[in-house]
Amino acid sequence: MKRDLLVELGVEELPSSFLREGLRSMREAAEQLLREARLAYHAIETLGTPRRMAMIIRGLADRQPDREERVMGPAAKIAFTPEGELTRAALGFIQKNKRAPEDVIRVETEKGEYIALDIHEPGKTAEELLPRILEETCKRIHFAKSMRWGDNPVAFGRPLHHLVALLGDTLIPFEFAGLKAQRTTFGHRFLAPERFELRGADAYRDQLRERHVIVDTEERRERMKRGLDRVAKEIGGEWIVDDFLIEECLSLVEYPFVIPGSFDPKYLELPSEVVISVMRDHQRYFAMRDPDGNLLPAYLNVVGTANEPALIQKGNDRVLRARLEDARFFVEEDRAIPLADRVPRLDAIVFQNKLGSVGDKVRRIDALAQWLAPDGLDKARVSLAATLAKADLETLIVGEFPELEGAMGRYYALSEGIDPEVADTILDHYHPRGAHDSLPATELASAVALADRLDTLVGCFGIGLMPTGSADPFALRRAALGVIRIALEGQLDVDLRAALDQAYALYGDKLELSVEETRAKLLDFFIGRLRVFLRERAPSEIVEACIGAWEKNSLRDLLARVEALLAFRETPAFEALAVAFKRANNIVKDAPEGAHDARLFQEPAERALREAFLGIEEELKERVEARDYSAALQLLGDELRGPIDAFFNDVFVMVDDEQVRSNRLRLLREIADAVNRIAHLHLL
Repeated sequence: MKRDLLVELGVEELPSSFLREGLRSMREAAEQLLREARLAYHAIETLGTPRRMAMIIRGLADRQPDREERVMGPAAKIAFTPEGELTRAALGFIQKNKRAPEDVIRVETEKGEYIALDIHEPGKTAEELLPRILEETCKRIHFAKSMRWGDNPVAFGRPLHHLVALLGDTLIPFEFAGLKAQRTTFGHRFLAPERFELRGADAYRDQLRERHVIVDTEERRERMKRGLDRVAKEIGGEWIVDDFLIEECLSLVEYPFVIPGSFDPKYLELPSEVVISVMRDHQRYFAMRDPDGNLLPAYLNVVGTANEPALIQKGNDRVLRARLEDARFFVEEDRAIPLADRVPRLDAIVFQNKLGSVGDKVRRIDALAQWLAPDGLDKARVSLAATLAKADLETLIVGEFPELEGAMGRYYALSEGIDPEVADTILDHYHPRGAHDSLPATELASAVALADRLDTLVGCFGIGLMPTGSADPFALRRAALGVIRIALEGQLDVDLRAALDQAYALYGDKLELSVEETRAKLLDFFIGRLRVFLRERAPSEIVEACIGAWEKNSLRDLLARVEALLAFRETPAFEALAVAFKRANNIVKDAPEGAHDARLFQEPAERALREAFLGIEEELKERVEARDYSAALQLLGDELRGPIDAFFNDVFVMVDDEQVRSNRLRLLREIADAVNRIAHLHLL
């Protein structure tokens, strides 16, 4: 018989990020522990609100299967004395497996005779196993930060108040954090706070919904969106869809209600980024716009109760008005000082203790951006954009609202009459901020963006600040991905090896590792990021074949190899050449140095292969140097496929005659070396 298991942990209000992380780790822990316990199930659902974390395990087996296993012990010669008595080694083996001496059997194996035990262990019931599994699951729930409360030794994201564990309608008596599992829970904190008894997994959602708790995240999302749509329509505008804010609000309420609010239209004179940021990042309000896309002096707030909405709105309006007034003051004060006059003040802002100030970083970005910029780009404009790129970090508004870095620099630059492309670069150089963010729109912004990221990467790696599995305080993974995306999807390619060396040189004597060590570590780091990036576009074996041939220079060169090999894979010649060069590479590893000698060839097939290769060698080299890898691979397919197949069919390479054997290996090595300049086909 299979039943559904319901587990609920009642907590004090969890921060939004805690809820998502906690539910994920809760599921992972349960999956692992059930697997280890050999307790089958159909599926695991996780549900949650700020005040409860829940899990429903569907189709949980009533018991684990019986265990039938032959456990091998020591060799018979060790297990028995000359008199045939069991030794201490044998008795220890028997005791470890909780069996009796009469259970021992002798087993013949390839290694000789051994003793063994045939173990039959009846499966335990779910009710027997679940108390330990659930306690251990709770222990493995992970949060970015945990706390202790009272004299409780358990650490958790927030204090726990109750536990529920029902298998069907059977209570599972497990304990955690000084609490015992029970059948009862609570409804909405204000609208239905009374304790009530749960009937089981199937009724769980309905029972909570009746008490103003929507425990299913997707159902809560839909209710919230419907509320936002309805109230926005009543106001005569539309709410600005914001995925981050949607996720935040989902994790802040158990039963979403939407309340409108408004502010004085005079604040619309501020940059729209400022108004939206004040509402979004500081108040968790949804901004609104009219049908023409203009920002409205109105907002929507998602709350957990609709009691006295007018009073809630009045309080919200008051708080927002104060924040907007602060922002207006900061902007007015900031505009009194030109961006250029702020640049020297960046020397007082620490970038990193060992790497100097933000002013130092700006000077390095300036030099590196000019080095990266293509010949047609005005170097004076590059220098101006790089110099002003971080100037807004010294402003009052960015000090109060750090998320506006770049946006405010652009706004102030435009208001000062600075070249619009330079102003756009101040904002654009921060992009991409992630895997799906927009890229810098111009070569100018791309040069500054690359310089910024490469400077950070080289500086941090040069002092041993590499990211770990759990920490990446300088967002180095994101920086490397940004370099890759700008080069491969954006406006400006980069010679990675040369750029890393140039960035290193600009640090002078600040770095602790040598240029060789820093470069080597960073190239390995980039290759790891490139593998992830390129595997979304091509199979891993294609990616590895191309990385093996890539000279760690132009990033677009690597992409060109991948795209060419991916297309070549669809041609009739691909499989034959891949097989042939796998075979060739396997046997030329120990090929002697030197060039082949045509006088030593004995078979027509080896002469034919030599002639075919010599006939395309120069053209192949030219196409590789021109990075026309599609043409190079097509040339190999057209001219070498037949001769190399015939060679391996008709010629025995590893003959006894050392001169003949070495000569054939030299020819194959020369061909393999030429092909490996395109891609390592033997890895396919």
